[in-house]
Amino acid sequence: MTKKISFLILFCLMALTAFGQNYRTRIMDFENPGSRRIRNFEDAKHWFYRSLPEKTMTLRTEGIERIQIRSFSIENLRKPQIFILVGKDRIPFELSLNQRLDGYYIYNNIEFEIPEGAEKIELLCYQRSIYLRAYEMEKIIPKVKPVTVPNRVINAHAGMIDISHNSTTSEYYTFNSTQAFRFTHNNAKDGIVYVRARLTDRTLPKFSLWHNGKKVEEYEFGLSRSTKYSAQGVNYLTIGKKIDLPANDGSSQYELRAESEHMFMARPYLLKNR
Repeated sequence: MTKKISFLILFCLMALTAFGQNYRTRIMDFENPGSRRIRNFEDAKHWFYRSLPEKTMTLRTEGIERIQIRSFSIENLRKPQIFILVGKDRIPFELSLNQRLDGYYIYNNIEFEIPEGAEKIELLCYQRSIYLRAYEMEKIIPKVKPVTVPNRVINAHAGMIDISHNSTTSEYYTFNSTQAFRFTHNNAKDGIVYVRARLTDRTLPKFSLWHNGKKVEEYEFGLSRSTKYSAQGVNYLTIGKKIDLPANDGSSQYELRAESEHMFMARPYLLKNR
């Protein structure tokens, strides 16, 4: 296969629309156009040009990878055709009719890639009723949306309960001997957690704090009852404990496990230290 034939086949393949690619178009100007006609598009009015008799129209293509040629004719031509000239190579393109609109014979767009290193190309059309317009096709690179990691993620709990204090109510997460309370703090956010327990008898409620799978400490409540806090369905509520969570260097998983047969209630808070 000769270099000439290979070049022609390559350009024929380039003329096909690239599948799966999204482009935006930008108008290009011919360096030596002849007469012109205006045509309406959805977005604006664009000038279309025809060359001077037997002359080419030049496009500067340095830094451009892909071109689209739009065209129409003011006559119903039997074999509309244009030529693309790249250096000494002359590539013909047959124009196929897309529709007739407002007296114009509108052809399907031609798309092709500019050979690497080609600083210019030329368009040649012998049929004087055909008008052309060139557009640079720029690939649309989707903007990568930054992934926002939430400061806190609740991973597991045994249910929710409202604890009231004066006229305010706060939601607490419950945990017990069969279901631990697990949550994750991200973005190097440190935190604390308030914990209370339901008193049922003279047994002391006990729970433990775990950090990234390792046990940190065990805590025990006394039998003192809170007189300021209450929860629906809970007759006796312990005085709360404020627990400082281990430092979070980036992302940390915390876990509260019941070490006794009691229902515990916990509410984590983030600190504004970072």
